[in-house]
Amino acid sequence: MKKQRFLSILSTLLITAGILLLLSPRLTSWWIDYRSNQNVAATEEISAQSLQDNLKRESDFDFDAIEEISPTGALSDGGAVDESLIVGRLFIPSIDLNLTVYNGVNNQILNAGVGTMRPDLTMGEGNFPIAGHYASTKNVLFADLTSVAMDDAIFLTDNEKMYEYRVYDTKIVDPSEIEWIYDEVSEERGKPVLSLMNCYYVDGKNSGDRYFVFAELVDVQDNNN
Repeated sequence: MKKQRFLSILSTLLITAGILLLLSPRLTSWWIDYRSNQNVAATEEISAQSLQDNLKRESDFDFDAIEEISPTGALSDGGAVDESLIVGRLFIPSIDLNLTVYNGVNNQILNAGVGTMRPDLTMGEGNFPIAGHYASTKNVLFADLTSVAMDDAIFLTDNEKMYEYRVYDTKIVDPSEIEWIYDEVSEERGKPVLSLMNCYYVDGKNSGDRYFVFAELVDVQDNNN
């Protein structure tokens, strides 16, 4: 009797563990999406001056330490990022994207939104490079970046100004090709540029390459939240 009960409990635990394992990617994506939406709402309440000051702060740009999205990584930090690293918001209407932009790149930042790829940036000037995580679930982080099409509008704001960019190019590049995050890109284009980057996945697997969307500045207006 005791043996049967033990086997029944063990069977239930194994089935439960199996179900949780199958659902873990969906649960992870749900948690990241939930937290990123909360972060966007919080960003809307931060003053423009604070966001502009945050963009000039020191931060992490440790690309080698970045890990792919995982349940452990997403849940371990609770999705919270130091508010002093928040610099603005990124909108891409064509893929229903609305994310908080942070100063710097590390695992915590990329599990909560997107991050700037080098220091000493100014919105609306030079090349403003932003990195984000590929996610396996649509509408989460940069999951749909490859769906952005030529001439799509992209908006970047620091709660004072709204910078409107239009997509003019996309590229699949080797990770060693870091030149795409520097101002030479905007100098060659002859206009300020926004560069969006994530890891390039094929059939759900990381190819090892990077995917870039390039957009040029076409308009600047006062932001009215």
